Amino acid sequence: MNKINTFDYLKDFKRIHIKITDSLFYKIKNKIKEYYKSIRKYNEKYLRINVHTLNFEFKSNVYHPFYRILKMIETLNISQEELYSNILGFYHWGSHNNCEVKLPNELEIDEFFVEGYALYLAEGDTGFSGKTRPRQFRFTNANVNVINHMISWFNKYFDELPSYILTHIPLEYKNLDYSYAETQINHNNLRFVNGHYNKILKYNILCERAVLIDLLLSIESTIKELCSKDPKLAAAYIRGMMIGEGTAYFNKSRYVRIEMRNEKEIKYLHRLLAMLGFECKPTLRSNRHNMWSLYIGAKQLHKFAKEIGFGVHKERQQILEQGVNKVLKVNQYC
Repeated sequence: MNKINTFDYLKDFKRIHIKITDSLFYKIKNKIKEYYKSIRKYNEKYLRINVHTLNFEFKSNVYHPFYRILKMIETLNISQEELYSNILGFYHWGSHNNCEVKLPNELEIDEFFVEGYALYLAEGDTGFSGKTRPRQFRFTNANVNVINHMISWFNKYFDELPSYILTHIPLEYKNLDYSYAETQINHNNLRFVNGHYNKILKYNILCERAVLIDLLLSIESTIKELCSKDPKLAAAYIRGMMIGEGTAYFNKSRYVRIEMRNEKEIKYLHRLLAMLGFECKPTLRSNRHNMWSLYIGAKQLHKFAKEIGFGVHKERQQILEQGVNKVLKVNQYC
């Protein structure tokens, strides 16, 4: 069983602050006074920051910079385990919301987590373009099954965080009864936007907490490393990506394809597929600028359906199964 300590991934962010229990707060404060007589003298020896800032933070138990508290407990012989067990919540300095965020200390990295995580990377707002970093968790999709799947994922691992669903209603849906969305989506906090430019109903899962984004982006390399060593996790990761970005085709030809402009990601998927015994290679599309593709042909469709598939995306899964079950003529593979 793979588990990661989420707090370890947040401790180096300079803008992340923590709320700690009063008991630990007064323990730190009393140790400083006992060993160093005053906060000013302690600051001169170890921290060397603006003493007024430190005095303010220790006048009452407010939010404390995570990285600084870690340094302080080390000098005061307080264990990291004790600190972690006394953290009440996290706060991202500069956030519009003043409430602390409660995060699980540990995450179990199982197949369900990996599939949802990959799906979020595929369809969520992650800032992977390198130009901007989002300050909120945002996942967009028009498929009800996919949205409900992501809601279940979010609720399982981050149930302490507030979230809501924003339903985008196109102009031609003016007379849509809101109860339709309410009966389709498994969430008790639905909001609606009318007159959206999309031609179909779309749903956003939103959680306006920057700390969650910092966590999800910071664990990427760890998740990918675990998937590279475990075939079941690798299959779950590919499945999540396929739910978000993949296609299944069954007409004159039968194949599965995934395309994206992220060359690094497509080559990582290729590594996972190769590990699982699939024969394919990343190719740069000649008719689509900077678009990378992975193609799995008819010969491997049965293996793909058995080991990976499209999960909750019923439409693509149905096309895949039609392709797998096609009756072939002698020496026919397409």
